[in-house]
Amino acid sequence: MRVWLVTVIFLVMAMAPIVNHPTTLDDVRDNTQSSSPIDTTLSSTSGWITGGEEITITGSGFSALDDTNVTYDGINHQWTKTTADFGNEAGHENAMAIDSNGHVHVVHASGDGYAFTHSVYDGSSWTPNGIKNCEGSYCWDTHMVIDDNDELHAAYSTNTGLVVYMHYDGTSWTSTQVSASAKVGPVGVAIDSNNHPHISFVASGSYCGNGLRLASFDGSGWTTNSIDSGSNKGCDSAIIIDENDNAYIAYQDRGQSKLKFATNKSGSWITYAPDTGGYNIAYPGYYSSLAMDHQGQFHIAHYDSDNDDLRYSTGVPNGAWSTDVVDSSGDTGRNPSIAIDAAGDPHIVYRSWNGWKFKYATLNPSSPNWQVSTIESVGSVGDGTGESNSIVIDDGTIHVAYTDETNGVLRYATKSTGVTVTNEITVKFGQLGSVTADVLDDGTIHFTTPVVATPGIVTLSLIDYEGVEHQLSSTFEFIDQNDLDGDGVTNANDDCEEVAGTSSQDVNGCPDDDGDGYSNDGDAFPNDVNEWLDSDGDGVGNNADAFPNDATETTDSDGDGVGDNADAFPQNAFETLDSDGDGVGDNSDEFPNDATETKDTDGDGVGDNADMFPMNAFEQFDSDGDGVGDNTDAFPNDATESVDSDGDGVGDNADAFPNDATETVDSDGDGVGDNADAFPNDGNRSADSDGDGVDDTIDDCPNSSATDVVDETGCVVQTDSDGDGVKDIYDQCPEVNASELDLNGDGCLDDTDGDGILDSVDECPDTELGQSVSEVGCSDAQLMAIDTDGDGVSDLDDTCPGTSEGTIVDAFGCEVQ
Repeated sequence: MRVWLVTVIFLVMAMAPIVNHPTTLDDVRDNTQSSSPIDTTLSSTSGWITGGEEITITGSGFSALDDTNVTYDGINHQWTKTTADFGNEAGHENAMAIDSNGHVHVVHASGDGYAFTHSVYDGSSWTPNGIKNCEGSYCWDTHMVIDDNDELHAAYSTNTGLVVYMHYDGTSWTSTQVSASAKVGPVGVAIDSNNHPHISFVASGSYCGNGLRLASFDGSGWTTNSIDSGSNKGCDSAIIIDENDNAYIAYQDRGQSKLKFATNKSGSWITYAPDTGGYNIAYPGYYSSLAMDHQGQFHIAHYDSDNDDLRYSTGVPNGAWSTDVVDSSGDTGRNPSIAIDAAGDPHIVYRSWNGWKFKYATLNPSSPNWQVSTIESVGSVGDGTGESNSIVIDDGTIHVAYTDETNGVLRYATKSTGVTVTNEITVKFGQLGSVTADVLDDGTIHFTTPVVATPGIVTLSLIDYEGVEHQLSSTFEFIDQNDLDGDGVTNANDDCEEVAGTSSQDVNGCPDDDGDGYSNDGDAFPNDVNEWLDSDGDGVGNNADAFPNDATETTDSDGDGVGDNADAFPQNAFETLDSDGDGVGDNSDEFPNDATETKDTDGDGVGDNADMFPMNAFEQFDSDGDGVGDNTDAFPNDATESVDSDGDGVGDNADAFPNDATETVDSDGDGVGDNADAFPNDGNRSADSDGDGVDDTIDDCPNSSATDVVDETGCVVQTDSDGDGVKDIYDQCPEVNASELDLNGDGCLDDTDGDGILDSVDECPDTELGQSVSEVGCSDAQLMAIDTDGDGVSDLDDTCPGTSEGTIVDAFGCEVQ
C-alpha cells in the first residue's frame, strides 16, 4: 500500500522564466504605504559610496510582498536509486518525512509479523532501529507527518480493527490505541498548530466501512467524531490541516461511487464530490492521496477500480473541481502517493499491475500532458499485497520510498524537480534610488548596495510586487573613503577619522555630544554644553562650582565665603556655625554651647527656657508651680501658699487668723481661735473661767472647782443615782444599788475574799486571796472536800455530779451499769 506526506508550498505557481533585475539606481514611483515601519535589522548598517556591500535584511512578512519567479529547467532529470534497508521483508506500509536538517525518516513494516522499523538517512548512510510489533497479523498503510519540532506522528490500522497512533519525540517512540472499532485500510494523520495529531479512519463495516470518523487529540485525551455517517463509505481517507486549523479529508463513498472531500472550514462539516463514477459500475476514490498548494488548491491522486486507471482530481471547497485520467495503460494506478512542487505542479508515484511496474507521473511546463515514466520494472517492485510507496518533495528534490517485493528490501530514489523559484523585491534608499534584492525566505532579504554620489544616512523601504512602498525601521549610511566618519573633517585632519564628531577645542572631528567644542573623551561633562572641566573632581564643573579647587564644596548660597556643606546656615550670611546644634547660630546664641538655651531676656544668667520668670531678674524658679518665685514664696514647695503674714508657720490661705501668731484655726467659726476658745467646737460658747464645763455667760457659780460635779447652772449637786444611800460624789459604784449587800458602805456589792465572786453567790466566801476559783467561788482544794451528790466522789473529780443517793458509781462519779 502507499503512504503520502502532505506538502504545502507557499510559493507562486506562475510558470515564467527568471526575471533579471540589474543592480542600478532606478527611479521608483512614489506609492508609499501609510502603515507603521516594518521592524527590521541589517547585517551591516554602513558601506562605501562606491557600493558593492553585501547586505542582509532580517524581519518578517517578506513573502507577502515579493515578486515570485518560477522556472523549469527543461532537463530530463534521472532517478538515483539505492537500497535503504536490507532487513527481512523491509519496506512494507512505508511512510516518509524529512526533518529540518535534511535527514530522511522512513517508518515501515518488515518481516512476516509486520514489526515496525524507523530507518534514518543522514546524508551518508541509513540507520534502522526497531519500534514495535504490529497488534494484528498485519498492519495497513502507515501514514506519517513531521512537526516543526522535528517530531514524527504516524498512524496505521490493523486487521483486528485497531487504529494506532505512534509518536517519536526525537529520542524514543510511544504508541496509543485510538480506536478499536475501525475497518482495516488506509488512514490519514495530520497535526494542528499546537502539534496535536488528528487521524481520519473508517468505522468497522462491510465493503467501504460504516462511515468516516475523525479522532482528535487535545493535549490530554482523544475524542472521536463522525464526519460522514452511513454504510459503504469513509474508507481510503487522507487528511490535511491548514495553518488556521481547518481540516480537509479526501475519502471514498463506494455506495454512491464517489470520491468525496469534506472540510470544516466554514465551522461545520461540508462534503463535496470531486469525482463521480457510474452507479455500481465505476468506483473512483480508492487509495486517496491528498496535497494542498500555497493558494489553497487541493490535489487528489486516486484509483478507479472499474476502469483500472490512475486519476487526478483538483479544485477548492465551494468551487469547481476537475478530474484527469493520468494513466490508463492496463490495470494501473494502484497505491498512488502525491506531492506538489514549488511551481504547484503534481508529482505522483504508483504501482501498475500491467508488467508489475513502479511508475511516476507529473505535469510540468515542458508538455501540456501528463508525463508518465517507470522508476522500477524489475524484481516485481510493486507486486503483491501490502507493498507500498511514499513521496516527499523537499527543497526541489523528489524523495521516494518503496518496496522491492522480490528482494524483500526497502528502496529509496531521488531526483530533481527541475523547478527553480526566485523571489525578488525592490529595496529603496531614500531619494537616492533603488536596487533589486533577493527574498531568501519570509524573514530574509539579500542585496548589494549601489554606487552613490554623496555620503549620508538614508531610511530603507521596500517596493512590493504591486509597486506599494513599505518603510523599514532600518537605516543605512553611505561613507566617503576620504572622510570615513562623514563628519566633514577629512581623514588627514580628523583625530577620530572613523567616528564622526564636531569637537574643535582639545581635538578635531571627534564626538562632542553637548556641542561645547570639547570631545566626549576630553570633556568631564560630555552631555553638558556649559561644562567641560572639574578641577577638584567633585562632579560639579568649574563654571558652576563656587569652590572649583575644593572637592568638599560647590556652592555658597549666602555669599559669606563659607561653602554650603560646611555652613550650618547656608542661606544666612550672618551665621556659619551652630556649636551646640540648637538651630541658632553662634553669633545670635547667648548660650552657644548649650543646646537647650539661646536667650536670657532678664539677664540673670539663666536662659529663658529654664527661667520660670524670664522677664524678672530676681526670680528663676517656682518649685511648687504656684506662679510665685521661690525667692519671694514663703512656702516655695507648697502650691497652695506663698505668704505667712503673722509668721506663725501657717500660710495666710490656711490661717484663720493670718495676722495673729497665736491662732490659726477657728473650728466652730465663732470668731475665737481654738487656742483661746474653751468650747472650740461649739459656736455658741467660748469662755469657762472655772473650768466646770459651763459657759461663763450662764454659770451661776463661776468659782466652782473644775473637779466639782455641777448642774446646768454651774453649781455643785448632791445626788445618789443608784439609790443605795451613798451620794454619787462618794459612791464608788454610783450605778449599783448595794444598800442590802454593802456592809462596808462604799456603795458597791461586797466580795469579802476578793476572788471576783460576789458574796451573795460565793459558796466559799473565805477563799485565800490569789487562788483560782470556780464559778461558785471555790478553789480546787476547797472543791476536793465537797461531795454535793454524796456519791463518795468529790465535786472536782465528779463527771456525773447529780447522781441519786445510794447509786453505785465508778471513780468518775458515774453510775455503774
